[in-house]
Amino acid sequence: MIRIGAVFVPVLNVEKAIHWYKEKLGLHHVGTWPENQGADFYFMEQRQYLTLVRVLEKPPTTFPDSTNYQNAYYNFTTTDIYSYHQELQQKGVTVTDVEEHGPIIGFDFFDFEGNKFGVVVENKDFKKE
Repeated sequence: MIRIGAVFVPVLNVEKAIHWYKEKLGLHHVGTWPENQGADFYFMEQRQYLTLVRVLEKPPTTFPDSTNYQNAYYNFTTTDIYSYHQELQQKGVTVTDVEEHGPIIGFDFFDFEGNKFGVVVENKDFKKE
């Protein structure tokens, strides 16, 4: 069996990012790398890791699809997308509207440095043709 061990997120300011990811996303801070070169977190229930890596220049954190829509590299999921959307809004996180996209429902959010992430769930009302 194989699974993703960690998601790496480029950041310019590791100290500020540590605070943001703890406060806004509720991630568990595992530790900080020497000389603030990075920081490790995990999602409490799944122990899936998210690692912040200090960079000197921000690389693109999205890529254009065939319609030129800027996709996030990473999608998260949750049990209640509407509640999570509202929770992020209440915490002051920049979010897009929740939208249906065929078999999924989702929205995007951005960290304080502009890194884009998606949140998706299965659209239970979607009917395959």
